[in-house]
Amino acid sequence: MTELTRASTPAAWVDAAYRQFAVDRFAEGQAALDEALRLDPAWLPARWLRMQCPHAPAPETPADIEGYRRKWREGVAWFEQLDLSPPHVRAQIPGCIASSTSFFLHYLGECSDDMRRYGAMVHRLVGAVDRGLPARPIVRRRRRLVFATTLLTQHTVARLFVPLVERLDRNRFELHVLHLSGGDNPWARRAARFATVHSGPRAPLEWRNLLARLDADVITYLDLGMHPLTQLLSSIRLAPVQATLWGHPVTTGLPSMDCFLSPDAFEPPHGQAHYNERLVRLPGSGHALEWPDTVPEPLAGIRRDEPGSLELFCPQSVFKLMPAQDEAFARVLQALPQARLHLVPHQRDSVRDWLRERMRPAMAAHGVDVDTRVVLHGLMPLDRFMSLARACDFALDSLGWSGGMTALDLLPTGLPIVALEGDCMRERQSAAMLQQLGAGELVATSVDQYVEIATRLGRDAGWRDGLAERLRGNAGVLYDADATAEAFARFLATVQPGTAEATSTPDQG
Repeated sequence: MTELTRASTPAAWVDAAYRQFAVDRFAEGQAALDEALRLDPAWLPARWLRMQCPHAPAPETPADIEGYRRKWREGVAWFEQLDLSPPHVRAQIPGCIASSTSFFLHYLGECSDDMRRYGAMVHRLVGAVDRGLPARPIVRRRRRLVFATTLLTQHTVARLFVPLVERLDRNRFELHVLHLSGGDNPWARRAARFATVHSGPRAPLEWRNLLARLDADVITYLDLGMHPLTQLLSSIRLAPVQATLWGHPVTTGLPSMDCFLSPDAFEPPHGQAHYNERLVRLPGSGHALEWPDTVPEPLAGIRRDEPGSLELFCPQSVFKLMPAQDEAFARVLQALPQARLHLVPHQRDSVRDWLRERMRPAMAAHGVDVDTRVVLHGLMPLDRFMSLARACDFALDSLGWSGGMTALDLLPTGLPIVALEGDCMRERQSAAMLQQLGAGELVATSVDQYVEIATRLGRDAGWRDGLAERLRGNAGVLYDADATAEAFARFLATVQPGTAEATSTPDQG
């Protein structure tokens, strides 16, 4: 930011903030936003980014969690009171909505009430500039379906749901896929074999107008909450029915979104309470992930020659690793002095270094040397990731937001995972899979029990080996795509405007 001066425009400071956030320099990004707001306290893009972005990759302390929530709610309140009549205000709104989401809030615990308030605020802002399409019934016998994502690439979202869309009968449905991020890759080429693919990059208004021209009966977003472009598009009524799959399992809060399709096995009985949308439960694990062709060999150079050594694995991103996780890790490593913990939190060295320093006090309080007992890896291709997992003895699930895709990948290899079952779907994914596989003894109901289970796994190799065999033998339960595909097609063929009723498994909450 050395090229900027205090006399630079608010827009220049916001651009500088974007550049800082893009390289995970959160404090510097916030400082740039402070300068923008010093120059113009009503500059909407700065207000919006300041509300959404944190000061660090994840909270450093529980007080930081509450501080972020307070700042975020103050930002929502500011936009709730915003006078939308001036044209210059309305002109800034689409750029705000398309600049950032409430991604960081979602990892701080249950947030459905906050997201309902946020969705209503976004709906008000967007409604001032775009009323969407008028309501209409669905009358086509061969329904026109649009599926939209920014993640049509080697990503969790594509792996879970592209095979599901691929199973739809083209005699019953006309299929369109919005490849919002653009680019040629095997997943985009695969989608082009069964659907008309509309590829980016395009400006948000171009995507909006394309959706209007397509005149879909149902728009299904494969994920909502991670990318601001899909946030903007989904906030506009552009089809009689608008739904989202569970690629990011948090309610949008948006009145324009009708249905949230989620795995029945992962949702609690009262799951509807966590969604503004109507919860539609897909059978079982709610995906069409394909069974792995091969089981990779363990990654060389990971296991140590020391007798009784243990390698533990927690492959969750830094956003999921709240401060409470440091304490849980430290207690497990204290109980198992022969163990090392492998983390795969982020692609940047600077963020991994930051996480190590955040963990240091909790580790030291339990007599654990973070420098020798915790190994932080950068992101890696799937085959290498799986080889790293194969070199480990068992895994620790993240607290508060459990591993979904990682559990689906790891459990079929026989790697036991210690999980803490929470209240929301995103806190229950790994635990639910373990229950499906007949390994409920790995599911804890408290952090103390989580530590106890991990300690037993480390000390009892016979129990660990027996669990691994059971997980491998039962893993096919997680890959029953036929029932999910049938229910998904039935939903898309029968859902009507103004209701989320379908003949798939209903919510019982």
